[in-house]
Amino acid sequence: MDTPKTYPTGSNGSSGTWDRTAEQAATTAQSAMDKISDTARPAVDRLSATASQTMDKLSGAATQAKAALSDKASQMKDLQDQVISDARVRVREKPVTALAIAVAVGFLLNQLWRSR
Repeated sequence: MDTPKTYPTGSNGSSGTWDRTAEQAATTAQSAMDKISDTARPAVDRLSATASQTMDKLSGAATQAKAALSDKASQMKDLQDQVISDARVRVREKPVTALAIAVAVGFLLNQLWRSR
């Protein structure tokens, strides 16, 4: 059978040795956690700074892309307005030719739709 376990006790019958051992273990554990925290802190700070710089760069790139796309959209709108204006002028100058071209394009599109 199991033999009873005896635990060390202090001179007055209390578990003083166990209390000191537990205290030492807690102190050692706290010391180890402090060392780990002190060691990890610079790495975490560097990682945080790098992440912040990366986000700043991405934000700047997104802002530049937005500005470039906005400029291109404006240029395309201007080009569209110019093409429509030129087409109106040409139709006014030669209405019969414009009508013939429109009929020909309509005929070709109709043929394309039927062949599918």
